[in-house]
Amino acid sequence: MFLNFKIKNYRSIGQEITLSFAIADRQKIRAYSEVNDKAISNIACIVGANASGKSNILKGFYLFLRYMCKSYSVPMIREAGVSDTHFCCKNEPMEFSTEFIDEGTQYKYELSILKGEVQKESFSELKNDTKRYNNIFKREMGRIVQNIIAVNKQDLDRLQNNMSLMSLLLELNYFGKEGLKTLKNVVTNVIPEFRVSSEHPLEKLNSLTKRLEQDTLLLAELTDELRNIDTGIDGLSFGKVSNTAGTGDKEYAAIVTEHKIGNRIHPLLVLQESSGTINYIQLFVYLYDIFKNGGLLLADELEDSLHPDITSRIISKFLDGDKNPNNAQILFTTHNPWFLQDLTKTQIFIAEKNTRKETELTRLDDIQGVRNDENYFIKYLAGEYDGRPKIKDL
Repeated sequence: MFLNFKIKNYRSIGQEITLSFAIADRQKIRAYSEVNDKAISNIACIVGANASGKSNILKGFYLFLRYMCKSYSVPMIREAGVSDTHFCCKNEPMEFSTEFIDEGTQYKYELSILKGEVQKESFSELKNDTKRYNNIFKREMGRIVQNIIAVNKQDLDRLQNNMSLMSLLLELNYFGKEGLKTLKNVVTNVIPEFRVSSEHPLEKLNSLTKRLEQDTLLLAELTDELRNIDTGIDGLSFGKVSNTAGTGDKEYAAIVTEHKIGNRIHPLLVLQESSGTINYIQLFVYLYDIFKNGGLLLADELEDSLHPDITSRIISKFLDGDKNPNNAQILFTTHNPWFLQDLTKTQIFIAEKNTRKETELTRLDDIQGVRNDENYFIKYLAGEYDGRPKIKDL
């Protein structure tokens, strides 16, 4: 599980902000997991006005995780998004860090990037006897200054200043083929810059369809879920769709939804369904994976095109230990404060801009006087926590 993320000097984020999943003993109420004698929340919700920086926080975290794990093998990650500093701090590095627990061991990873090149990078392990972090490796300005991992020189020669050492070690299995699974089990609906325009929408549908064709258990669970949430869909099958735009025809695999009226089945290509149904089908696959394997879902505007009852259904699965046996976590943004009444004050974060146009992030339990038995939905609407747009009358 992830304990926290920190980010500094990325887009609208100037000074360092911290998003922590850790819960103090006195705040252990619900939707948390006990790992290594630590209480770690399964849910974090960011609420705030438009342009407060909510999406930037998720994009920054995802860029950080992808750069950490894949910058060695995926050139697009090295070429996009890693120079998006705050406009007041163009010549200062972007800084990221996270603490996480994997197979019972707690780790800390830190990364600093300036103009596309790694300035500092370190990976350390928390020792149970001293309760201090010991460096596994440390890198400064492209030079490895400390490393307890015996890395083949030929492999090290592949390392460039615009990629992380961690990604090289992970890709070349220096932590084992199943090493550091916490970092690998991250799914998201955030579209980072390095994937914009790189995939035709029908390609994405084709990939999703192939996944469902190959995973019969996923197909069965998705079909049951679509029946249970009143979409009018009674079954799923598969077909083809052609793209006649541009040069030449190309066929893609596509999901076909089946609607039963009387004794007749009426098939529709999934693209003819509502945007909410399409979004939920894609989201359900993410949920299926992390509830099965554990992991983290980063969801920007979780409620996008979904009825509040459906969004509450998703949130409730993370709150239910029986439905979430592998400690899956979700970090999501929302414009709908209705969901705040389902959460505790350790799971709610308020995003807003300060006078320097920088995003600030405040966890609700850090605001003095906020009680555990408050109706956070009502109090947020009343403006007691800030984080609402300051709209002026015409």
